[in-house]
Amino acid sequence: MKKQILKITGLALLLGASVQVNAQTTDFNTDLENWSVSYGTDGTVTHDDTEGLGVDQGALKLERSGDNANFGIKVGGGVTATGIDATTKKYIRIRYKNETNGTKIRIGGKNDEDIAIKDNSNGNIELTIGANSDEYVTSYLDMSSYTSWKGDLLNFYMLVRQNAPDTAGDAFYLDEIEFLETAPAETYSEFIKNPSFDGPSGVAHFSGTQAFANRTITSTESHDGDQSLRFVYTADATAPFWTFSNYEKVYGSKYSAGSTIQVKLWVKTNRATPISLSARVKLTDGGVETSTKPITALTTTNTAMEWEELTFDIATIDDFDGVTFWFALNYSDGAAENLLNGDVVYIDQMSASITSPTLSSSYSKIEGASVKAENGTISVSGANLDAVYSITGQQVKSSDLASGVYIVRISKGNKQDAIKVVL
Repeated sequence: MKKQILKITGLALLLGASVQVNAQTTDFNTDLENWSVSYGTDGTVTHDDTEGLGVDQGALKLERSGDNANFGIKVGGGVTATGIDATTKKYIRIRYKNETNGTKIRIGGKNDEDIAIKDNSNGNIELTIGANSDEYVTSYLDMSSYTSWKGDLLNFYMLVRQNAPDTAGDAFYLDEIEFLETAPAETYSEFIKNPSFDGPSGVAHFSGTQAFANRTITSTESHDGDQSLRFVYTADATAPFWTFSNYEKVYGSKYSAGSTIQVKLWVKTNRATPISLSARVKLTDGGVETSTKPITALTTTNTAMEWEELTFDIATIDDFDGVTFWFALNYSDGAAENLLNGDVVYIDQMSASITSPTLSSSYSKIEGASVKAENGTISVSGANLDAVYSITGQQVKSSDLASGVYIVRISKGNKQDAIKVVL
């Protein structure tokens, strides 16, 4: 398999150490360095001297037969963990390749008070990872918020979970693991976390899966930086492939109804025909979800398998102060844009902005303009009718409309306005 290094992906880590514990790093170049199966019989751990990156290759190899397959290191039997200070080392870096079907890493172990390493609700610490990958990825885990992460750790283990057993020959390779006092800063564009996929969160904040495709970070293609988000279709699509983010940005002041949310992203495919994508936002007002989740769909035009920028203008009909961003590779029965077995899609360099009709000087009430809605038709006098949006944020025609609530965008000269109407 091809070996590539990805700078950063969101996944989680834990470190164990033996002889090299004072250096806070284990690289598995020559042997397992006292790492082994921590418990159970759901996996086997061996050393593979042909895997890993760099001049001195070598990696820990985990082959799974069940969802509790694990590897770790324990105090005892001549192995010490002295010097691994979880009080000061709050970040863990891991470099790995995950050929398996596993999509979660679960971290366990105990600190020097014999307290299990759990989250602050005594739940499992789990992180999302990309499955079925042929690339090495470097990932970071922020452990600073967990009260059990303190003192000298007595043992550590990691489970690679979900969807076992794997195809014969596929394995999880741990090339390097390290404790750190700091980690690279996270990046944001408004409500989009890790917009260029080079930040430490990687895909840990994403959810949403489909059996016919997988989603991972890759360094084989990028529009800016070193990485992009890659979707590989292993069968024909039968539904949209949604990517849900769990990151919500809450603003200090409220945006009014009629504000425009704009999302830009770059997309590239390995096919010579267009595809369709959607951008959607979940909005909250004072912590309460609003009545709509506005959405806009666009179709690519590039047929030369090159990078293309898409701009999604998403109309809002509610006041809001919180935004969560989702996006999808679309599917519609019989559509030519549907993705097929063998298709690959890359997304990179996302950006976002919000324009408020009350905060921007270019938006103001247009004197003499009026909007009329009757008999399924919306018309404007005294100004230009620029666009009509449904309650879900999709652009629609101005005629043959069903009963409902619509947002009408109008303009005159350098002035613009957004008006809510009811048919």
